[in-house]
Amino acid sequence: MQKNKLINLLLIIIVIGLLTGCFLREDEGVLSLHFIDVGQGDSILIKTPNDKTLLIDGGEPSAGKNVTSYLRKNKVKKIDILIATHPHADHIGGLVDVVNNFPIDKFYMPKKAHTSKTYEKLLQTVKDNNLKVTAATNDIVVELDEDIILYFLGPMKDYGDNLNMWSVILKMDYKDKSFLFTGDLEYLGEKDLIQEYPRSFLQAQVLKVGHHGSNTSTCGEFLEVVNPKVAVISAGSNNPYGHPHQEVLEGLTKFPVAIYRTDKQGTIVIKSDGHRIWSHLEPYFY
Repeated sequence: MQKNKLINLLLIIIVIGLLTGCFLREDEGVLSLHFIDVGQGDSILIKTPNDKTLLIDGGEPSAGKNVTSYLRKNKVKKIDILIATHPHADHIGGLVDVVNNFPIDKFYMPKKAHTSKTYEKLLQTVKDNNLKVTAATNDIVVELDEDIILYFLGPMKDYGDNLNMWSVILKMDYKDKSFLFTGDLEYLGEKDLIQEYPRSFLQAQVLKVGHHGSNTSTCGEFLEVVNPKVAVISAGSNNPYGHPHQEVLEGLTKFPVAIYRTDKQGTIVIKSDGHRIWSHLEPYFY
């Protein structure tokens, strides 16, 4: 009896090992996008097949420790590119902890000042760490890794005091697939993108939905142009703004798109080998 139990246990271990090996082979050497649950805010970690790292935003100041902890958990030792999309606290607040804890090769921000204490604290932290800030403009192209190109599409012009419109818009191409990150861009900016760039260039299989799913963003024409297959909404559970708004959700459901939500599902990880896109997490709904 004891011998049979031991044999069964060994068989279980072998099966688990084989299954784990399959998953590891599927996930090794791939691009991974981590939409970190920072509550009502944005923070996106991107790791390339050759371990290059890109971090877009860091959530509110209170999210900083969680973001740095998540980076360490995912074996991030340095950040190759850091992007602060725009000066609102729910995007840049947590970056103070990030800058204090990780070496950073390149830091991009839009050339738009703000008077908030959060913004000033970030600038002081950047100065204290002898880090240079490069203005994010819509003519920057960066080769992040082999077959992975970053295109800075915005901000496209002076949008005055509307900080959301100053959002850094980033398109990432990896072989056959494209990914579009829109910060808190609103309708007017979406229409500017459509006018500025060829519609075929704006198509992306994965879309980070603008402004946490607010009805100020994600207009129907923009969705038609981008034509995403996966949409990710980063918002806080029971947030006071009602994000994501019903109009946006209804607009997304008109397309064959898999919708993920951090407010309902926590941190979301999307992976790609440049030909396929997958996640071990089921979409919140289609």
